[in-house]
Amino acid sequence: MINDFEKIRQALADYNPLKNSRVHKRASVLIPLLESEGEIFVMLTRRSTKMRSHPGQVSFPGGKQESDDEGSIYTALRETQEEIGLPGEKVDVIGTLDQILSLHYYLVTPYIGLVPSDFVPVPNKDEIESVFKVPLTFFMKSESHWSEEKQTFSFPVLVHHFEYQGYDIWGLTAKLIFRLLEVGLGYVPDFPVHHPDSPTWMEWTLEYNGNGLGFDSELLSHSKKKFKSIIENPSINLK
Repeated sequence: MINDFEKIRQALADYNPLKNSRVHKRASVLIPLLESEGEIFVMLTRRSTKMRSHPGQVSFPGGKQESDDEGSIYTALRETQEEIGLPGEKVDVIGTLDQILSLHYYLVTPYIGLVPSDFVPVPNKDEIESVFKVPLTFFMKSESHWSEEKQTFSFPVLVHHFEYQGYDIWGLTAKLIFRLLEVGLGYVPDFPVHHPDSPTWMEWTLEYNGNGLGFDSELLSHSKKKFKSIIENPSINLK
């Protein structure tokens, strides 16, 4: 019987993630997965409250792409080693999810990496307050989840939260977990993920051209058509 690790590995090997080549402000994150007692865990960090950006928030290890980084995957692995002491050679990168645009207009590339089960994180205290792990199945329980509506730019969005042992896992981090569950395990939650009056995360990411962008109804309609055509024809190259 195939286990969930192999399901995720095979699904990512067959998956063609959506990308936007027009955005130059880039960042990368690593979604570390590890196995313990037959269960998959996802490793997360809580940022130091002394950080200027996103202080005290839960996130995956990662950060902005530097000019001398040798590509997005290098950024993810470099930042992971700097933040939690995990050397890149100990990470088995098995794939990537769709790029996603952050609310600060950074195009984030998420990589999925398998981590040795005996890895002991060494957090960089200047950046990371703590490192913890959560069973992946936790995020498939509706009772662990709540959401709120926020007005962002020119359209409303649903902001998702998961409460776990005093940690608030929310925002972009929660979005990436949703996407991992959908692509890797075929899981779709029984509650709304996207606001009905707004573009989905993928539509917004695909439509963004590097400038501040609000969505009106005509542009949203165009974006939905483009997203549908790319899903049906994954060989389309965005320019």
